[in-house]
This record gives sequence, structure tokens and C-alpha cells, in this order.
Amino acid sequence: SKHQNAENVRLQVPTTHVRSRPSSRGDDRGHDSIQEKFFQPRFTQVPEDVVIEEGRFCRLDFKVSGLPTPDVMWYQNGRMVHPDQFHKMIVSEKGFHSFIFEAVKSSDAGTYECVAFNRAGEASFTVKVEVIAKEHHMPPTFVFKPQSKKVFEGDTARLECQISAIPTPRIYWKRNNEMVQYNTDRISLLHDNTGRICLLIHNATKKDAGWYTVSAVNGAGVATCHARLEVASKCQPLPAPKQLRVRPTFSKYLALNGRGLDVKQAFSPEGEFQRLAEQSGLYESDEL
Repeated sequence: SKHQNAENVRLQVPTTHVRSRPSSRGDDRGHDSIQEKFFQPRFTQVPEDVVIEEGRFCRLDFKVSGLPTPDVMWYQNGRMVHPDQFHKMIVSEKGFHSFIFEAVKSSDAGTYECVAFNRAGEASFTVKVEVIAKEHHMPPTFVFKPQSKKVFEGDTARLECQISAIPTPRIYWKRNNEMVQYNTDRISLLHDNTGRICLLIHNATKKDAGWYTVSAVNGAGVATCHARLEVASKCQPLPAPKQLRVRPTFSKYLALNGRGLDVKQAFSPEGEFQRLAEQSGLYESDEL
């Protein structure tokens, strides 16, 4: 019998315990009794071993049955685990339980044993939790930013920048909030292992002008920068100035010749000048 009970415990086979107690009503002889049944705990659902990255959320779900309802204890490498702000133990209806790690730490790695017990006995299972060290992450930052440029139609435009980030970020280019379609015959995106990035536009046209936005995205963050590209028309050579042709005039207020304006003849003919000089007593100085 002892060997059979031990085998049942190992296989988590419910063992029934019966206890008699006097009936609440009883009879005259007082020999009637109510039989109470107890079932030792039995796990009907257990979690599998877990491999998880440091800092992530982890949840171990299981289901246990038994009568009366079993109590549950957790042990990590043989030491009892107490609930705290990082470790929570939740009990729901119908025997469902959860052991929650709010943010897994390296110290949470190890072998966990869950023990359920009541008056009829106990049962347990073990689960291994392996914690992977979190990869070092660095959000994208610009070593140098793209600069606004002006090019002429038909020339090649280059918008260059350098970005530092871990892990390598994804790069997006937009023109006036519309995604730029590169890797075409005219537009291409070049980059190297140092983080240098170049948006190359061959045979620039007026349609290529506008505000360009470059965004770098990885798991640690996002970085964005703007630059303006202007595309101008090529200057046409100016025509040679035309030579002015002067038309002769007979007005006494304007006498033009090839040497310029004759003020004396235009505003005061010879006879008029002499008459005015005699009246005023003025004379023409040889020094002038």
C-alpha cells in the first residue's frame, strides 16, 4: 500500500482521503455520519522552459486542481520566492495561476519549482528560465546633417549625412512629406559601414526641388533632419546691346550731335545772347 501511494504521488494521481464527522441531524442512535473527501493537488497544465531577453515581460501560466483548493509556493534554485514589485503571483478562477516577471533581470535566471499543497498532499513541477543579456542599444544621432543646396537643371544633386546608431538603423527619405522612390535610374541611395549616407539625384529637374527629410529608426529611438534642395534654370547668354541711333531735331531747346548737347545753341542763340549782354552790362570772360 505504501509503495502504491508513493507511485500515485509520483504520477500525480489524485488520492482520495475520507474523513467521517457526525451528522448535523443525526438519529436516535447517533451512528449516522457525513463523509468528507479530500483530493491531493494535481497539475493539469504546466509551462514550458523559457528563454527570454533581459528587461522583457515574462508570464508563467499553470492550472492546478485539488480539494480543498491548494496553496501554491514558488522556489528559485531552492530558495522561496516572495512577491514584490518585479514578481507577482496571480490566482484566477477555476484553478488558473500565473507567475509574472514585470521586467526580467539577469538574477531571475535559474530553475523554478512550483509546489501546490493541501490537506491531502502536495504536487510540484519545475521550469527553467534562461535570461539573455540585453544587447546594447543606442538611438540614432547625426554626426553631421545634410545641408541645403542649390543646383542647376541637369546637374547631379547630393544630399549627404552621417548617422551613428546601434543596431544599424533603417533609413527613410521624404520629399515634401512624400516617400522618395530611390534605387531607380535617376535616384539612388548610397551608404557605407561608417554610417555615411548619400541621396544621389542625377539630371535634377524642377520637380526634384523641395524640402527633404531623412529619418533613421532602430529599436532605441528615431532621429530626423531636414534640408532644402533648389533647382534653378541655367542662365542664357545675354544678347549684345543694340547701338542707339539719334534722330536729328530742329528744336531750339535740344540740339544733339555726335559730340553731345550744345547748351549755348539750345538755350540762347548767338544774337539773343549778345542782346542780353548789352542790356545787363555783362561780358563774356576769356577765363571761362
